Amino acid sequence: MFLSIYYLTFILASVGMFLVWRFLYKKKNEIRFFKTISLTLAGIFCLWYYSGSEQIAQTVLFANSPLSNGFLTFVSLFAIWFQFASVLLLIIYPYFKDNKTIVHFVKFFALPVSLLNLLTFVPQIWGIGGMGVTQHFDGRTLIYALMLGVCLMYSFMIFWQNGRFSSTKKLWIAYSCLIVPMLFCTIPNYAFQLLFGYGNVTETVKKLSLYHRFVLYLSVIIPFVIYFLLRNKSKDFIKLCLVYIALGTMIIYTRSYTFETLLHPTSWPLHLCNTAMFLVPLCLIFKMDKLFYFTLFINVFGAFLAMIMPNYNDAYMLSSRIVNFWVNHYCAFFMPVLIVALGVYKRPKLKDFKNAMIGFLMYFLLVLIVNAWFSNYGEVDFFFINSDFIADKLGQWAKDLRDVVLSFKIGKLTFTFYPLYQFLFFLVYCLMGLGVWFLFEQFFTIADNHYDMLQRHKKIKQDKLALMCQLNGRSEEEPMYEENVNKLVIKDLTKRYSSSDVYAVYKANLEVNGGEIFGFLGPNGAGKSTIIKSIVGIQPITSGEIDVCGYDAEKQPVMAKRQIGFVPDHYALYEKLTGREYINYIADLYDVSLEDRNARIKKYVDLFELNGAFENQIKTYSHGMKQKITIIAALVHNPKIWILDEPLTGLDPTSIYQVKECMKQHAKEGNIVFFSSHIIDVVEKICDRITIIKKGQIRATAYVKDLEAKGIDLEEFYLNIINSEDNDAIVVKTGEKENALPKTQTK
Repeated sequence: MFLSIYYLTFILASVGMFLVWRFLYKKKNEIRFFKTISLTLAGIFCLWYYSGSEQIAQTVLFANSPLSNGFLTFVSLFAIWFQFASVLLLIIYPYFKDNKTIVHFVKFFALPVSLLNLLTFVPQIWGIGGMGVTQHFDGRTLIYALMLGVCLMYSFMIFWQNGRFSSTKKLWIAYSCLIVPMLFCTIPNYAFQLLFGYGNVTETVKKLSLYHRFVLYLSVIIPFVIYFLLRNKSKDFIKLCLVYIALGTMIIYTRSYTFETLLHPTSWPLHLCNTAMFLVPLCLIFKMDKLFYFTLFINVFGAFLAMIMPNYNDAYMLSSRIVNFWVNHYCAFFMPVLIVALGVYKRPKLKDFKNAMIGFLMYFLLVLIVNAWFSNYGEVDFFFINSDFIADKLGQWAKDLRDVVLSFKIGKLTFTFYPLYQFLFFLVYCLMGLGVWFLFEQFFTIADNHYDMLQRHKKIKQDKLALMCQLNGRSEEEPMYEENVNKLVIKDLTKRYSSSDVYAVYKANLEVNGGEIFGFLGPNGAGKSTIIKSIVGIQPITSGEIDVCGYDAEKQPVMAKRQIGFVPDHYALYEKLTGREYINYIADLYDVSLEDRNARIKKYVDLFELNGAFENQIKTYSHGMKQKITIIAALVHNPKIWILDEPLTGLDPTSIYQVKECMKQHAKEGNIVFFSSHIIDVVEKICDRITIIKKGQIRATAYVKDLEAKGIDLEEFYLNIINSEDNDAIVVKTGEKENALPKTQTK
């Protein structure tokens, strides 16, 4: 009789959902409609889930099954488990309904599970309420039947709205593989003891034993696996997976709570790691930055300490309480770090750490008061600051600190504090939190470097494929753009460093011809060095293109570098080598013949007057002599493009003259001399053309002789451009009208 009532509830719930869908559903309010059903389902689930516990939670399969046989217990476990996963999918569906993954999971998993509930309904309700539920009325079983009916029709509605089962074999395989980790996130905490027994005694997973180390290793391996699986996915998919993991594990963890147990304050989940199970889902669903960084800095470290020093007292390692302990602390330990690593929340800054410490202070004071207050009603020790659990691990000195006691009464209640011990506890925890931040930064840096390395390898393969297509059968050593064999061309060059929200260079365009001495001007931080380093290949570019004598700097990096001689602003030499040994070493890198290198070495050693010191170790050289060695090294292979970044800084007048003469001679031979400098007088005297960059953007390009013809002083021109608020680029060429220049720049 009562079984018929449960079945009837199941059917009526499905029919009721169908009628609601048929008569209340409107296309324009689709999101609101599905969210309403989702919240209703969540309410029914919570009402059932927290109103009691399942009978099979106290079961070991085939040993003490509450059902008629072990097979039915097995069916009951998996049916309830799969139903958990289905309910969670259906609850979060409206918030990710544009994501094809969750749509497919509802179609391929939630709907079939809901249909199978018709066949496994009896074992399910036996597993929940025992075999007696068919002999007497059980309200909790009735709610469960109601939930199954809602799930059946809700999943059918989603299936109907999104089309039939049309999928490829590849997609079926992919989603079949994803089902395993999805189910793992919602496995009931009693499933392990039911399937495998209670296992070894818990002492084997304490004190860094083999089993203890194994579960600790898992706490590191699991987040790395999740990270590598998700890092290249879309942001929407990443958030979907993280929300599912957070809510699924929260459901597992809260299985030990019911409405009845929550009436007793001493059982509230106020332990630091317990709070993470609720804070992480909140921070994922809602934008709660301060709460999240509290979790990141405080909960992660607390969970780590708890895993190192577990405090459970259960007899066996696979009991539901022990499983709950590790589920709780695993998630508290790695979920916040994983959320930052996958980019859902930004990397923490100093102000975030400060806010986290303020939040921790508030939590700490609250727990101090709650511990002292609730101790009047039973034994409580939230965050282990009310007992000697931590002090016992630290030694006698910590126990001695607890001897300083402050106790007083308010009415009939006694409040006891350990001020010295508890203050030191708080202070040490804050300092360790700072240390955890340092470790986070190291972890994130390693992750960034590894990701950049993989992206570079991927881009190298793509560039090589694009290069072969562009060359169309020609050798890789031939220039990609034959029309630019005697030019340096920069097209829409953009560079943004990963840690900055500001572009270092934005859409820079330049074209420098052979035979030119080209001056590159701009204030400090304008982007000069960034562009130069991008040309010579020291750093990758965000977007754009650089052609070095026809060679693409990204797709043909080796050949592009062979065309360049580079004198950096901060050079690094092998100072234990002699000048000759160092230049020969550089010449070997560029495959310069013995005849050519000897001729060039003699030419430049004579020009720079280094004959007396060339056979000495470089460490004995002065700054100016080291600068000259750097210049010779840049010219020994006779590059088509000679790039100098602030080459005259710190040189004496004679050396400056020598470098200028060398630059003129190199350009006279048809090569490009490209140099940046702050010395306007030098630029004005030797440059054919100049360009001015400000805040990462090219603001002006001009021929020096045209400025002279118009009576414009280069220094004044430069200062007007730098101080101007006008963002439009200015080009000054021969024959250009006078009004092409801003009035403030015309004498």
